[in-house]
Amino acid sequence: MKAYCIFCKTGSENYVKQQVNKIDNAIEAIVPVRVLWEKCKGKWETRERLLLPGYVFLYYEGDLPDDTLRVLIRQYRLLEYDTGKKELWGYDYNYAMWIYSHNGRIEVSRALFEGDMVKVIDGPLADGIGKIIKLDRHKRRAWVEFEFAGKIFRVSLSVVDITPY
Repeated sequence: MKAYCIFCKTGSENYVKQQVNKIDNAIEAIVPVRVLWEKCKGKWETRERLLLPGYVFLYYEGDLPDDTLRVLIRQYRLLEYDTGKKELWGYDYNYAMWIYSHNGRIEVSRALFEGDMVKVIDGPLADGIGKIIKLDRHKRRAWVEFEFAGKIFRVSLSVVDITPY
């Protein structure tokens, strides 16, 4: 399976996904979201937020036909490397496949805190994608840094502390 990425205006990701599905249902379009624990009126609630605003990932068996997305590509841009290659490769491909393996929904991870060490037991962070920069046990957040399309992104993801007391 090959992976591609469309860069679009922030807020129009779901529209782009719908348009791709209308054009060709063999292309799987994913708008990656992260599930976060947020405190609202004193209670913890889960909310969905975009993982990478402005990006829609495309997955297709084989090479993506140039004429298939021509209508859509006039308004939005298919990411392309300096070599002219549009298919994601290397770390970008691994990251796209990590998103695909979680169906575009990055759930809450569970972690065990042992002194200064943090061991991720379960969830998307257990796959080792990205580097944990900062942890806030009180707010149940982990700030994770990863590279995609030549840029470094810092995203907060939810982490639940399962350390026995």
